[in-house]
Amino acid sequence: MTIPIYYNFEAIINKLSKEISGKKLSDFRKNSPRDYDDVNHFLISNKDGKYAWRPFQLIHPAIYVSLVHEITTKENWKLIKKRFRKFQENNRIECHSLPVISESAKTTDQTAQILTWWQMIEQRSMTLALDYKYVLHTDITDCYGSIYTHSLSWALHTKEIAKKKENRNKKSFIGVTIDNHLQDMSYGQTNGIPQGSAVMDFIAEIVLGYVDLLLSKKIDSIGVVDYRILRYRDDYRIFTKNSIDAERITKELSEILIDLGMKLNADKTIASNDIIKSSIKADKRYWIENKRKADNKQKWLIQLYLLSERFPNSGTVDTQMRDFLNVLKRSKKKDHNLETLISLVTEISLRNPRVVPIAIAILTIFIDRIKGKDKKIEIINKIKLKYNQIPNSSFIMVWFQRLYLTINKNGSYNEALCKLVYDKNEVIWNSDWLNEKLKNIFKKTELVDYQYLKKMKSKITRKELKEIMKRQKYSE
Repeated sequence: MTIPIYYNFEAIINKLSKEISGKKLSDFRKNSPRDYDDVNHFLISNKDGKYAWRPFQLIHPAIYVSLVHEITTKENWKLIKKRFRKFQENNRIECHSLPVISESAKTTDQTAQILTWWQMIEQRSMTLALDYKYVLHTDITDCYGSIYTHSLSWALHTKEIAKKKENRNKKSFIGVTIDNHLQDMSYGQTNGIPQGSAVMDFIAEIVLGYVDLLLSKKIDSIGVVDYRILRYRDDYRIFTKNSIDAERITKELSEILIDLGMKLNADKTIASNDIIKSSIKADKRYWIENKRKADNKQKWLIQLYLLSERFPNSGTVDTQMRDFLNVLKRSKKKDHNLETLISLVTEISLRNPRVVPIAIAILTIFIDRIKGKDKKIEIINKIKLKYNQIPNSSFIMVWFQRLYLTINKNGSYNEALCKLVYDKNEVIWNSDWLNEKLKNIFKKTELVDYQYLKKMKSKITRKELKEIMKRQKYSE
């Protein structure tokens, strides 16, 4: 999840890390966080411009720091790495969604992740057409929201050991510790983990790696020997010589997931005997087939609008909007019909919430070229009216505020993160369960770079662009 650059949580993380280091978070608790509302902060992102939505969570910094400290102790990290080696023993099941570290100073970790998707999923899929005749695509319905937190202990310590009565609450088990932290941030609930954090992506991989291990054993037991599975998070591609073997493997996968509280997405389970064609996602195929060289920005945006209408919120829309922004920021050509360009970008962002940060960056450039402050305010107010029509759109409004801030510093917003820009005392996380020492750290630490805000230009800066662009990553 990407938010504007003037939000800065690094200071609060560092202060809490220093204070908690070598201790347990329980040493700083006045009460259990499970008894309190709003421990994590929810930021709602609309998924389709209509009524589908996705809850991202900003994890309470104290719980986040404590969780990271626990995971990375020498003994716990050794155990976790050992389990991942176990998960990956079967080289016929390939996971390509573990975090990637760039080996080049010129390439960000996020860009390396993109290259992993391209090289190891799309390219690998097409290569496997040499060996297999059939592929079945499937994924898990609401994966993060369905993960059973107790399954972390099963994954890390084996189910047989974790379910023993004396081990269910054993604090020395890292699986139990992770489970407890997850429950602490969600009213004691044992179903679902937050979305929007690299740490949670890693925790999800622990469970999904465990699924890989169980699936490997199941496939062996049913006698299927010639297959290959590519997994990127909860997205599976199952390659076999015939449809029967693919369906048998999918059946076993479905039963494993049910035991862990998850299920396959029937609507996204698609089989094909054309591996090359099915290796490339439908939105990308459409763009390759229909893209025409545009001799001006308006034609380019119209093409993107038509793409987004057919494949809303798709990866190709995101990638192509980034390409448009890259060209725009270098372009010296005079733009005609600026209001038309602004309207097109606004409509694309409404239908494709994942591109909102890129769209806002584009809009700052176009609006900066509008003559007259009154005209700029008029156009921005029209954009705000459009955005306000979208339900569950607090994420959109956080980014819209970036567009509005240098024009009108007195805007009105319901989202707490937006209010924080105007009032440093606005509460983002409920910390009433903590003792006074840690609560004072929250009170004395600013979460917004107010000095940066004072100097911020209306047009998005190179520094902001760099942050937005480097956070690009593949997602479903």
